[in-house]
Amino acid sequence: MTYRILDASGLRDWLAQQPDLSERLGSEAADWSIREVSDGNLNTVFLVDGPVGALCCKQALPHVRVAPDWPMPLERALYESRYMQTVAPAAPGLMPEFLAYDADLFLIVMECLTAHEVLRSALIADRALPGFSAVIGTYIARSVQATGWVNQPFETGARLLEQFSGNTALTRITVDLILTDPYRVCDRNPEPEAGLREDVTALQNDQNLHQAVGRLQERFLTVRQALLHGDLHTGSIMLDGSDVRVIDGEFATMGPVGFDCGLYLGNLALHLCAVPHKATFLRDEMLAFWQSFSTELRSSLSKEGGDQWALSGPASRQDLIETFLNGILRDTAGFCGLEMVRRTVGFAQVADYGVCSTEKDRLLARQKALQIGQTLVVQGASLRSFSDILSLMGL
Repeated sequence: MTYRILDASGLRDWLAQQPDLSERLGSEAADWSIREVSDGNLNTVFLVDGPVGALCCKQALPHVRVAPDWPMPLERALYESRYMQTVAPAAPGLMPEFLAYDADLFLIVMECLTAHEVLRSALIADRALPGFSAVIGTYIARSVQATGWVNQPFETGARLLEQFSGNTALTRITVDLILTDPYRVCDRNPEPEAGLREDVTALQNDQNLHQAVGRLQERFLTVRQALLHGDLHTGSIMLDGSDVRVIDGEFATMGPVGFDCGLYLGNLALHLCAVPHKATFLRDEMLAFWQSFSTELRSSLSKEGGDQWALSGPASRQDLIETFLNGILRDTAGFCGLEMVRRTVGFAQVADYGVCSTEKDRLLARQKALQIGQTLVVQGASLRSFSDILSLMGL
């Protein structure tokens, strides 16, 4: 079979030839309901409902879905399928169940989360129940436990490097859109609104800021602590009440743990800038995230596992753990700042600003996000506690 872009009819025919998947749906193919729900930038997504069950089918396109003249390698679906299969055993119930991958069609089939809602949408609509961030903290910590050099024998890290090092096209997107483009004149950056132009010009001419960004570029490109989700923001998390799931792991790569932490917290901070009246709620979520993450990771690191600390005794191991967590904290602050800047003036900005009631409020929210983001980037390397991060956010 050769690659082709599937429509609903083509997907129906393909599923009918997959006995295990057909059985999950039930009855005959003609009885299945298929609807496209694509809303991301890169793929087509179909939800398939049958008399017995449902499936979610995600196919990679040879270009960016919202920009057909921007080519994109199909192999990103392979890396997402590998990510799901690698992390799922360590974080059961925290992502959709992986069901199948077709290497010719670059098609992933997974559990259908029909009742779930994207976290960003739930936050905007005030439907997100407290506690979701603690789940994400646990998720990242367990992912580190399963894939980190500090937890696992070096053979595990070597194998993961081999499996994910080829995901260069999506890593290039990260390097450009998050780590570089917002700080220079670039055609991909949307034209800023009039009131923000001076702020953007100052951002793009701030050499002190650029040096701090360079430090984070080096961290992202050279530090291989664990397998990252690589795009962990509030648009790649779904929830149904207290049931929280992480989706869209196609940016997976080995990197610094603080990158995933920073992107997640950065999106909560962006929401905070748009809705400052929710400061207490968002502060509690951020604290719950860090407490859950650090507690879970401390617990796993206290046990013997990886070659990295093979000679450490109980006392020295605790010192090593705290040093490791402090390094993650500093990376988290910096990458959080980068994400806030990128999602405010770079490509793929957030919908959260749309909740601002007036243009003036929206401008003030964006300016605040840029100010907090730049401060975190510049000062992140010197922070000593999570409270320091919250203080820089005004919390």
